[in-house]
Amino acid sequence: MRICLITSEIFAGRRRGGFGKLVRVIGREIVRKGYDVSVISWRDPGQEPPAKLDGMEILSYPYDFTSHSSLKHLVNYAGVIPLIRQADADVYLSIDCLMETCIAQRVMPDRKHVIWVQDPFDEDDHRLLCSVDPYHKFSKAKFWATCKLYCGAYARADLILTQARYYVPKIARLFRVDPSKVVYVPNPIEYVSSESPMIKFGEPTVCYLGRMDPQKRYWLFFELAKAFPDVKFVAMGSPSLVYEELYKRISQRYQDLENLEIMGFVDERTKSGVLSKSRVMVMPSIREGLPLAFLEALAHRCTLLSSVNPDELTARYGYWARDDDFVKGLHESFSSDLWKAKSDMGYRYVKKTHSLNKVVTTFLKTIPTGNASRTSRAQD
Repeated sequence: MRICLITSEIFAGRRRGGFGKLVRVIGREIVRKGYDVSVISWRDPGQEPPAKLDGMEILSYPYDFTSHSSLKHLVNYAGVIPLIRQADADVYLSIDCLMETCIAQRVMPDRKHVIWVQDPFDEDDHRLLCSVDPYHKFSKAKFWATCKLYCGAYARADLILTQARYYVPKIARLFRVDPSKVVYVPNPIEYVSSESPMIKFGEPTVCYLGRMDPQKRYWLFFELAKAFPDVKFVAMGSPSLVYEELYKRISQRYQDLENLEIMGFVDERTKSGVLSKSRVMVMPSIREGLPLAFLEALAHRCTLLSSVNPDELTARYGYWARDDDFVKGLHESFSSDLWKAKSDMGYRYVKKTHSLNKVVTTFLKTIPTGNASRTSRAQD
């Protein structure tokens, strides 16, 4: 069976967010299961992604995500039509609903179409982003026009998945979806540490994992380092292209903090090493979906200290800084050994719910099978 993943990124080049990581992991694993997988993805201006990646065929087209011109985006979208046909998939799986989802449903109406909801935005989400992000523009008219367009895509979809249970009422409200038709399939985690308790040796360490974009309010993590000079703080992540200059200006203010290490983007082994040493992972975002960074932290027995609480994970496995009271939250985490008790609980939750093999098995059992009579690409 041929499966085509439709996404905004593939975790290669400069775009390395959670959506891209999901595509890399789930795509690679279903290739290993014998499926023929292609990926349709945006290509940043001036960049050329590989034609093959982890056994997947990459079909990319230029898309200037920094532009606010609707006309330019429409011109960009025209480039995806031949790629949808070239993929010739039995199942087209969109990582969140995109304009490309609508196009694929129209171009290939006889194929199966699935939407895996990752981070749906409502008006409040856009307003929050506008409050911290100088590049984020919000048009109420454009937002509701897009919602109306996506309502059609959701209605035509053969299956709607969600990676977080708390999205279901939002999906129902925004896109007129019957909640009973939304199926929960969690995102997978590649690595879950061993069953034996992880001992966090040495000085107490606190980490940050995520893009250095305004939505994440990473500067609050740097400020927290100033408030705890006897604690080691490690920041992992790099900014998106449009935020590089802003990040440089902000991060320079904290270069003299001896207890703060700003590592930039790190590979998987380095990330795992930092998480293994850290007692707490801080995420001070103005808003979030359910980030993979949460799950990766819990898989390494880190507790959470965050201003967001998706699916109640922060409240259950850490400290929910709902009033941005990060200093109080870190004091409480350390003074009461909260991190140790909740880190074990969080680890058990991730192992049970998000382990890679379990999620991939559930995913493949859930998605529609398409037309079994179609020949595989290997036989073409």
